[in-house]
Amino acid sequence: MFAGGNRLSLACVINPRGVGALRGARRRLGRNHLSSGFTMLVYPRFARTLLTALLLALGNELSHAEKPSVTFDFANTAECRELTSGELIEAYPGEKIVELKLRVSVHLDAGQIEDLEEVRIEAGDCDRRMRVHSFEPSTQLESLLSDDILWSKTVETGNSLGASLGGEAPVLLGDVVAHVTPTINGGKTSREIVTETQKRVAPKHVVVTSGTIDQGHGVFFKLRRSPQTSLEGVHELTIRFIVSESWRGDSIRVCCQALGQEEFLWLQQQATWAHKCAPVAVYLAGDLEARRAAISFSRRRTAGL
Repeated sequence: MFAGGNRLSLACVINPRGVGALRGARRRLGRNHLSSGFTMLVYPRFARTLLTALLLALGNELSHAEKPSVTFDFANTAECRELTSGELIEAYPGEKIVELKLRVSVHLDAGQIEDLEEVRIEAGDCDRRMRVHSFEPSTQLESLLSDDILWSKTVETGNSLGASLGGEAPVLLGDVVAHVTPTINGGKTSREIVTETQKRVAPKHVVVTSGTIDQGHGVFFKLRRSPQTSLEGVHELTIRFIVSESWRGDSIRVCCQALGQEEFLWLQQQATWAHKCAPVAVYLAGDLEARRAAISFSRRRTAGL
């Protein structure tokens, strides 16, 4: 495979003509000069074969990793219920607060649900005629443990002291030997047990993040994956808007994204599995004329008019 011990440079692997040029340069500049640096002891044909095999293996590996296919669905019209609390009426003279229940369905068509890490939903009034008063769900933390952690530590200490002295003394009675064992004992023992108990709050992680956008004219929700909840299914979001007292209807824009981590070679990078943006016509509940106008608006947008 290696002829005459010649070393071919990596730059000459793709272009076979570069082999002769390299050998001529080595004769002109000296063998030791071109031997330094990174070289490959391969022929160009072998290098191309190796590169082709690596690309085929990479393509085969990527084909086995099926990417998640996610579909979002939500209604193109929605009714808003007017809140008639006395405190709200007094707090916003000349205005009223309407409540919107927005239901967004997340459907996994293909792939693994574990690859779907986060669902982002944004809703707001592009014309800035509706201001966000409040929304649900708010930011939520969740723990994998059912209760707080009870931590206990016990420390036991003790000490003891003792001494003894013994010996034998002969007695003048023939072969009898008297065993005399004088003993001196002194001892001190003490024991102390200390138990320390602490109640620690169980660690939590974020499962829902929400807040306002567009200077308070819109709201966002970030729903994250957790062992106790599923991102697939229907998510009900509540948004309360401050509108004028004569308000009967309007339109908002809803955008949804499905995010996760995509593996490319040995790297992890963020990927967007699905994205959808569409207008939603909203109207005051009980107002039949406003409802018909919202349906008509939605049909025109669907037809592209």
